[in-house]
Amino acid sequence: MRSGPIQVLAVGAGVDELIGASVEPADDLLGALAQLADGDVDVVLLSLDLPDGQGADVVRTVRERAPEVPVIAIATPEDAERALSAGASDVVPEDASPELLTRAVRYAVGLHRMRTELHRREVVDEVTGLYNARGFEQFAAHHLALARRSNQPVVLVTVRVEGMDEPDGGNDADAGDRALRATADVLRAAVRDSDVLARIGAGVFCVLLTGDAAGAETAVLSRIVDAVAEANAREGRTETLSLSIGAAASEPGRPLSLDELIDAAAPGATG
Repeated sequence: MRSGPIQVLAVGAGVDELIGASVEPADDLLGALAQLADGDVDVVLLSLDLPDGQGADVVRTVRERAPEVPVIAIATPEDAERALSAGASDVVPEDASPELLTRAVRYAVGLHRMRTELHRREVVDEVTGLYNARGFEQFAAHHLALARRSNQPVVLVTVRVEGMDEPDGGNDADAGDRALRATADVLRAAVRDSDVLARIGAGVFCVLLTGDAAGAETAVLSRIVDAVAEANAREGRTETLSLSIGAAASEPGRPLSLDELIDAAAPGATG
């Protein structure tokens, strides 16, 4: 999360300064979109009366261009509902005081950051920092659909940490977490940045191979074995990491659902 003052893009708003914020003005919609493309904007303070766009359409245009940035509309009471329907986070009156604008900006940014963090927690495993089962399912379903449309194979590698039959490693949760983090580090070292890593169970990890994945599992399995050996040989290491590995592919002529692919890739599975 970014520290320092809130970065406000004030579009046709006539606002030069807000407490605790850095205000960058834009006179029209075109200039605002250009500044949004450059990034580094926490919130947009937007007048609905611009020379190149008016009404709720300007809110809709900004939201389409930068959906991750909250928009506060400066509008009349008659336009307030339409602005909210178009995607504005909040609406303030045209004669709003600097104090009211400051509160609105802080609230919009705080709410957006909270929602972003909650979403991150929903899809990221707290122990390893990898995708969790929910995050992996969302990404993998999208990737499988793309692969089917383009007649490309999808390869999945599954890794199971031995001794992790119970959540977090049985009675020794600290040892279990250490094994999980060590496995995540091993997998990060063994796969490409473009491949997708996830922890989908107590001691179960998945690697979804992207791009030209046909036959790539052999090289990945070899790199994982080498990375495990290197990790276990490190000086001072007192715990041995033991992994079981499996792999499977969803082929264009024999497509598998995500659940079928995970089952087929399970270590020890027979297809």
